[in-house]
Amino acid sequence: MSFRVLIVDDSMLVRQIVGDVLHRIPGVEVAGEARDGKRGLELMETLKPDLMILDVEMPVMDGLSLLAEKKRRANHTPVMMLSSLTQAGADITMQALEAGALEFVPKPASGAGLDLSDLEHQIGMKVSGLIQSLTEQESRTRHIVGPRLQAGGHEFKMALIGASTGGPQCLHQVFSSLSSSFPLPLVVVQHMPPIFTSAFAQRLDRVSGLRVYEAEDGKIIQPGEAYVAPGGKHLSFRQTAAGVALELDESSPASNAHRPSVDFTLNRAMDVMGEKILAVIMTGMGKDGVDALKRLHDRGGVVLAQDEASSVVFGMNRRAIEAGAVDEVLELEKLGPRMGELAGRLQGQNV
Repeated sequence: MSFRVLIVDDSMLVRQIVGDVLHRIPGVEVAGEARDGKRGLELMETLKPDLMILDVEMPVMDGLSLLAEKKRRANHTPVMMLSSLTQAGADITMQALEAGALEFVPKPASGAGLDLSDLEHQIGMKVSGLIQSLTEQESRTRHIVGPRLQAGGHEFKMALIGASTGGPQCLHQVFSSLSSSFPLPLVVVQHMPPIFTSAFAQRLDRVSGLRVYEAEDGKIIQPGEAYVAPGGKHLSFRQTAAGVALELDESSPASNAHRPSVDFTLNRAMDVMGEKILAVIMTGMGKDGVDALKRLHDRGGVVLAQDEASSVVFGMNRRAIEAGAVDEVLELEKLGPRMGELAGRLQGQNV
C-alpha cells in the first residue's frame, strides 16, 4: 500500500523538485498537486492523502489560512510546511507549527539560487523518517514503566527537555504551564535549523512564566530561565567560578543525524552535573536522546516521557521507554505541572 502525498505550492519549480524527490522514495506516490490553498483544500478532501506538503505564501489562500480552515473542518491530514529561510519565514513557520503543522522543511525565500541538493535531502530525509515512524506506531506494543516517583531523595541542578517532530506545539503547551517560580534552569533541545530556533525561543518566552532565550555561549544558567539550543550547533556546559555556563559547539559532528542533539547535550550536562538532572523526552522521530537518557536513569537521575496518545510521532519517547530509561509516562497536559511538582518538592520548595 502506497503512502500518498499532496503537494501544495504556487511555484512550478518547487512542485517539480518535491515530486521528483517523492518519486524516488520507495512506497511513496504523489497523489496530486495544487498551486494555491483553496485548490489544496479541495484536493485534501477528495484525494484524502496521507501527507500534505504545503507552502506558506500562495495566491487565493495562503498556507496559514489553509491550516485554520483545515482545523475548522476537523481534518487530520498531517502537514509538512515549506518554509522560507528568513527571519520573517521563521516567525510564520512557528505560527504554522502552533496551528497544527507536523514538520517543516526550510527553503530559500525565492526560486532564484535555490539549493536543490539541500532541499531534496531535507524532503527525502523527513518524509522517509515520517513513514518509518508511522509504520512503527502501527506495530507498537504496550510498555510497562515503573511506579510513580515519590518526592524526596533528589537535588536537581537542571532540567532538560528533548523533542523533535511535533515538539514546537507540544512545548508551547508545556511552557504555558511553567511559572517564574520554577526552581531550576531549563534547557530545551528541539531539532530545528538555524534562524528558526531564535523565533521559537521568542514565542515560548511570550507564553511562559519563565524567561526564555536562545542559548548563548558563556551564559550562566539560572533558575526561572530556559535556554533553547541554537539550530546548527551543539549545546554543551562548563563549570566556572560563577556557576555552570553554556557552551556552543559548531565543530563536533552531528549526533544521531542532529545538531543540536539531545544525546550530545545531556551527556555533556552529566559530565558537569552528574545525575542531578530532571529530563523529559517528548514527541519526535528517531532515537536521539535514548542512550544518554538510559545513562542518566541508571545513574539515578529522573526521566519523564510524553505518552503515546498526545505525541505527534511516538518515536524518541517510545524508544526511551523500551530501553528502560523512563520513570514516568505522562499526558502532555501533565508534563509541565509534574516537572514543577518534582523540581519544587525535591528541592524542598512549595510549588
